[in-house]
Amino acid sequence: MYRMPLLLALVAGPGLLATTACADSQSPDAGSIEERRLSPALANPRVVRWTDDHVVWVQVPARATQLMLLLPGTNGQPDNGSSVGRIAAEQGYRVIGLMYADDVAVVTACVSDPSPLCMENVRAEIIQGSDQSSHVSVDRDNSIDGRLADLLRYLDQRFPGEDWDQFLDSNGEPRWNRIAVGGLSQGGGHAAFIGKLRQVVRVVMFGAPADGYNGQVAPWMQVGATPANRYFGFRHARDPFTSIEPNWMALGLQSLGPVTSVDGRSDSSFGESHMLITDAMPATGTFEHAHPSVFADGATPRRGDGSFLFEVVWRYLLGTGRE
Repeated sequence: MYRMPLLLALVAGPGLLATTACADSQSPDAGSIEERRLSPALANPRVVRWTDDHVVWVQVPARATQLMLLLPGTNGQPDNGSSVGRIAAEQGYRVIGLMYADDVAVVTACVSDPSPLCMENVRAEIIQGSDQSSHVSVDRDNSIDGRLADLLRYLDQRFPGEDWDQFLDSNGEPRWNRIAVGGLSQGGGHAAFIGKLRQVVRVVMFGAPADGYNGQVAPWMQVGATPANRYFGFRHARDPFTSIEPNWMALGLQSLGPVTSVDGRSDSSFGESHMLITDAMPATGTFEHAHPSVFADGATPRRGDGSFLFEVVWRYLLGTGRE
């Protein structure tokens, strides 16, 4: 998987690292972005698996009232998407890159399972931590719901002046109507599924949802609690997962505008489309890495000056934390 080197790291507390950098000039407010890396075991000592660091990006002083949850793809780590996370913070969100049980690919687990509920049940167990699938074993402590709630409580205790508890309801569960969700590949599929279960601020699907085979739509792919106009997708034209675009259509995104190429465009509105596509060469110099190139730091293409080719695309997809 792809990692960006950690620069200017300093110890900010036991098991916690932080970095800061000046916010980009395109950000809604001037300020600095602080990056915090936290072991999942800090938030819940019962966690002994899937222990790569959570990563938090926050514009300081912390005033943002909307949260962006970013989920890595299969066998990925939150810092694979450090550039997207930092830009989301510049866009006005508090941002959490969450480490979760991501070692089982949904499409691989269900390839020989005839049940039409297979993919849905795998995702439900990973997200909610209830026993719904024989293909994974994820309890509440290791679920996306549980880990997010634990991390929010920890952040509220560790940084008491930042009001992280505003993202928890009276039962200590994530307050989804203040949370946007996004992710790469499997993580983007989880984002779409969370949007089906709960009404969220926004859903951003990078190379996702990949569920389905040979271009078929995944059985669970329908709009639920979150309306279609809050869903946005971005994929590479040479992505080997051929069900991504059909799944977007099943969500009704074609009613919001056609699939639109981002290549060679001088404007940043992309015709207000919710389905974006690129055929740019990945940074690795091979289309073998087309799938992660729309999100992951090591694969996403850069300009000659080192800036990210898709930065304006990411800002469009993420929106702002003040919408």
